[in-house]
Amino acid sequence: MTSVFSSRRLALLAALAASMLLASCKIGSSGSSNANLRAINLSDDLASVDLTISGSVQFAGLNKGVLNSYASVATNTYTVGVNSAGNSTTLFTGTYTFSKNDHYTAVVWGPQAALHVSTLPEDDDTTQIGTGNTRVRMFNATTTTGTLDVYLQPAGTDLTQATPTQGALTSGTLAGFKEIAQNASYTLTVTGAGNPSDVRLVVPGIALTAQQYTTFVITAGSGGVLVNATEIVEQGNGTSYPNQQARVRLVASVDGAGQVTAAVSGAKLANNLQSPGIGQYVLVPAGSDAVTTSVNGNVLTQGPQTFNAGADYTLMVWGSAAAGATDPLTVTTITDLNQLPTSTTRTNVRLINGAGLMDALTLSVDYAALSSSSNVLPGVAAAYQSVTSDTQAYVEVNSPINGTIYASTRTNGDNLAAQGVYTMFVLGGLTPTAANPTGAKAVLRSER
Repeated sequence: MTSVFSSRRLALLAALAASMLLASCKIGSSGSSNANLRAINLSDDLASVDLTISGSVQFAGLNKGVLNSYASVATNTYTVGVNSAGNSTTLFTGTYTFSKNDHYTAVVWGPQAALHVSTLPEDDDTTQIGTGNTRVRMFNATTTTGTLDVYLQPAGTDLTQATPTQGALTSGTLAGFKEIAQNASYTLTVTGAGNPSDVRLVVPGIALTAQQYTTFVITAGSGGVLVNATEIVEQGNGTSYPNQQARVRLVASVDGAGQVTAAVSGAKLANNLQSPGIGQYVLVPAGSDAVTTSVNGNVLTQGPQTFNAGADYTLMVWGSAAAGATDPLTVTTITDLNQLPTSTTRTNVRLINGAGLMDALTLSVDYAALSSSSNVLPGVAAAYQSVTSDTQAYVEVNSPINGTIYASTRTNGDNLAAQGVYTMFVLGGLTPTAANPTGAKAVLRSER
């Protein structure tokens, strides 16, 4: 939070691309020859950063989500850099110009590996806003979340019948201001583009003040799908709205077509999901939740489990329900990283081995074994690995021990689309046959 600094608001027409300077259309003013600069750390994975100007630390120890006070900066063009707090290694540099008397908020955003800084000019003319109205704009400050729709609507609005306040907002894009009626209780909802049921964030009770310019900055959650938001009022306060939910899905991999039911804090993930089966992600409250799983109507586990806000999880129930089985029923919680690749020519792929009696398995793409998905034991999820996108790719799962091929896109026609995220599941549950003695089934699942 920061106190409100008063000054004339001047007219602005701005466009943003990733780490470029946002330039405003303004008129001159008298007074100090300096500019006014403040900053906020909204990076994905850096708890604290230092922001430097021409090699000197201007803002030290910017903790995530905290909007600091303005500092006076001499009018000039500077090299702006970002380091992890207290570390001399520069993670980002860019060139920015700060004009006389103007106000700016520098937003640090993106993951450490692809960090950005965008400066928001803050001198728009409030007299241009209609009486009783306010102006808002949306900034998709993500690199791997994809295109979003953002709604500011009164509570209870049916989004399927509503028009997004800002639709089709692509990664790294700042939209222009839109004028809407002042309202003391808007609900901010972020969804996947064109799909109101793909809810990424819901924030109720947002009060917007008349004759005010506000930017809502959307940032990525840890799972790559859910998002957070931060409200920045021009020359006013900053308010963080972290996601309060996680996404969890059920995967059933129980021998003999076992039926699996699971609930998190009373919300059903799936009811009698037949093995081999992959359920849909369900939103659940973040934090310590009561989780219950049952197989064929018999309770398997009950107890608390922690799901981090903004993260994705797979709850996999696998093994055999038979007495004395060498692969007894097991519940494995997998943290899913469903982040889109930043490159338009890359695809993320992994292997999950959920078949209890299966050998260690290896996933290959175009005859090359993936290092992260080699010799994956039953009950284990490999890490995602980036590969070249190819809609004609040859994707195969085999046993390095006996050479058996368990799945191949040569026969099922799957592909690896550009900027896609895929999981190859190998699950148990089918009736064993001479050709398939383990009863395993392989499914290449598109996660995004």
